[in-house]
Amino acid sequence: MNNVISFTPAELAAFIGTIAGVCAGIATIVGIIVKLVMKLKQPEIEQNKRLEEHDKRLEEHDKIIETFRTYFANDDKRFKAIERSNKVTQSALLALMKHALNDGDIATLKNAEKQLEDFLIEK
Repeated sequence: MNNVISFTPAELAAFIGTIAGVCAGIATIVGIIVKLVMKLKQPEIEQNKRLEEHDKRLEEHDKIIETFRTYFANDDKRFKAIERSNKVTQSALLALMKHALNDGDIATLKNAEKQLEDFLIEK
């Protein structure tokens, strides 16, 4: 049982060369696998970049749309006020016409005056 294992320097160098060759082969195979995986993932990475750009643009569009919604709401309020003002003014004009045509229709004229006065006070 006392067998001695011995190597010559040439055998040791060949053994180390074989181990180095196997390690180099493994490293080459791992490098190829990594490159292959990266190449396969490249379309996904590009798609994610495009999606992020689209999300940013959508957020900008949402801000712009919200701004215009407030503009439209303000314009709607102004249009309604103008419509009410026109209604009161046209009612007053109609009362004046009735007064002129009906030989002094005072009741209609006083009613229109009251509506115009209420409108101007509220404004």
